[in-house]
Amino acid sequence: MTNKQQIQKLRDNAELAMASYGYFHLIGKKFKDEKEYGDRKNTEITLHDILDSTYKGYVTSDHTTLINPEELDGDFGKIQTQQFFAKYDMLIHQPNTNSGFSATLFKDTKADSKDSEYILSFRGTEFKLE
Repeated sequence: MTNKQQIQKLRDNAELAMASYGYFHLIGKKFKDEKEYGDRKNTEITLHDILDSTYKGYVTSDHTTLINPEELDGDFGKIQTQQFFAKYDMLIHQPNTNSGFSATLFKDTKADSKDSEYILSFRGTEFKLE
């Protein structure tokens, strides 16, 4: 493996780790009816919106500050998000369980072998305060 290939692999793994922190359970919910959301208010949240930092801090219509904090927290730029989802499909997302476990299964659509086609990505545990 060349240096360039190693750097590419490290970058891909770093992006997958970042993507694993996406709140994919918010897909299909609606953005809150807030004036500052412009044309996105009351529209459905998409896969790309979850990772796109443009919508960081936007909340869903189900959002309540303490009881149900449903706020987007993406860290990818718009182009980075597009390139990520051109390369990977999100197959399954397990939202936080009561123990704080969460995982996402991605498929590399450009994989050159069957051995590297699927990537299971875990994120750090997030305990619920109850």
